[in-house]
Amino acid sequence: MKAMGSEVQGQIPDSVLRGLLGSLGDGLILTDINEHITYINKMARRILGCEGKQVIGWAFRELCPLVNLKTGRSFDSPLKVALAEKRSVGLARNVGIFRGEQHEPIFLSATCSPLRLDDGEIAGCAVILRNVTHLRRLEVRIEADHVYMRTVFSAAQVGLCVLNEKGAIVDINDAGLETMETTYKESVGKQFGDVFRCENSIEGGCGHGQYCATCPIRHQIETAIATEGYTSQITAAMHSVRRKEKIWLRMFFSQAWSEIGKQTIVTMIDVSQRKKREDALEEARERAEAASQTKSQFLANMSHEIRTPINGMNGMIDLTLHTDLTEEQRENLMSAKQCSEDLLRIINDILDFSKLDCGKMELESLDYDLHKTMRRVCTIHRKVAKGKGLFFRLPDMRGIPQFITGDPMRFRQIMHNLLTNAVKFTAEGGVAVEVTKNFRGELPVLSIAVHDTGIGMSFEEQKKLFQPFSQVDGSTTRKFGGTGLGLMIVKELVEAMGGEISVHSAPLCGSNFTFWIPLYEADGEDEESQERSVFINDRWNTGENKEEPVKEEETDISDIANLLAYCEQRLDEDGGDES
Repeated sequence: MKAMGSEVQGQIPDSVLRGLLGSLGDGLILTDINEHITYINKMARRILGCEGKQVIGWAFRELCPLVNLKTGRSFDSPLKVALAEKRSVGLARNVGIFRGEQHEPIFLSATCSPLRLDDGEIAGCAVILRNVTHLRRLEVRIEADHVYMRTVFSAAQVGLCVLNEKGAIVDINDAGLETMETTYKESVGKQFGDVFRCENSIEGGCGHGQYCATCPIRHQIETAIATEGYTSQITAAMHSVRRKEKIWLRMFFSQAWSEIGKQTIVTMIDVSQRKKREDALEEARERAEAASQTKSQFLANMSHEIRTPINGMNGMIDLTLHTDLTEEQRENLMSAKQCSEDLLRIINDILDFSKLDCGKMELESLDYDLHKTMRRVCTIHRKVAKGKGLFFRLPDMRGIPQFITGDPMRFRQIMHNLLTNAVKFTAEGGVAVEVTKNFRGELPVLSIAVHDTGIGMSFEEQKKLFQPFSQVDGSTTRKFGGTGLGLMIVKELVEAMGGEISVHSAPLCGSNFTFWIPLYEADGEDEESQERSVFINDRWNTGENKEEPVKEEETDISDIANLLAYCEQRLDEDGGDES
């Protein structure tokens, strides 16, 4: 301690000075001019692993044999340089010692400074030591992570571009260079549009061109620079002077922070080929929709055109039936009329299908008598069922509102289709109709079920229902007839009314068709527009019915409603009697 000068000794007691040096958080070693240790504090002993040893008088290189821990080569003592050049000297990176019997690598940070006496003479060196092993391991880990991330960055199959706070590119990976058709040297330090050679900024530079203000990519970059925590994604087209056609980029914008400040990460995916395929698919879809609309319009127009001569045929057949005919002639005419009526039902199905397909089906909103409507519809099919030897159970209308609001004609059409199928596909047993008032949540609904004991359907066959031109199998069409449009039209009409329809069935166990529609009760019955019928019959021609004839353009009757309208009117006039 004498080497530290008499003035210091005169001011600070030696014991105090030793206690102060011993309590330092850094290791401290004092040497003489020959590099022999004259003092070492507790922290230095702990760092060098010499606790409990008598090391005073040892040469510094013996106590602290410095080596390069990466290469294993010896490292010259920095004390020689400090004493020779009379200045402070530090240790190089990765220099330390192998401590203890386990040769544990200890990375050191040290500063060696000459000790001067009052007269300026150098009396030795002071070495301040620090164990930086933990910090060095963190640095190595960070370096490894950096190498790893750089490898991932370079190997990514999508373009990655890093922009600084001024929007200039500071890094870009190989996929990004390929997308932008440039090199790393040409990219770093330039704006995104300038590297891409965007035609909008080719003269004034990216952000200064005539159309840069409306460029979505430039807008995203500027917003990301100005907004903290900004993330976004867009798909935009850019025109480069390098290409004849535009390139579509799907871009993601996010942010990161580094030692140089906030950075904007731009992810680029060239979706030009995908965009071409999407455009081709969209064009094909539009052509298909146009073709479908043309087809539906053609079917609708042809339906009207075909119905006109059929109406004339029916009318002339009706007139002829009221003349004197032989039994054979009358039977032939009745067969011809039946064929024309079957054909007309098919035409009406096609007309309704065309309207539904075009979205031109419109529903009326009228107040009508539900009880009377159900009685009319059920009585007609009850007669048909009775003719086949089947029972027909009428619905119990007690507790059901008498007057409701809706489209009575379309409601009858739904019921006629369901009841026609029920009677048609039932050979033994019968048909039952059930009407109930329920609630779906807070919405009151009218639920109607049509049960039959007919041929039934398997689960796979039920999947084919409600599809256009579909029957459960080909033999059904041949045996029972029909277009396969009826149930599809029923489903569309029910859903157009805001309801749903379902079916439960099993082979040889009958079927149960159930549908519900919103129930809107009314106070009375509107004067419903008269049913338009395309059939000409003797009552209309003999003056018993004074309704004016209706032009064909105004006729819009679907499925079997043409024939049934006249039957309903007769039943209503007769009070619904079966006789």
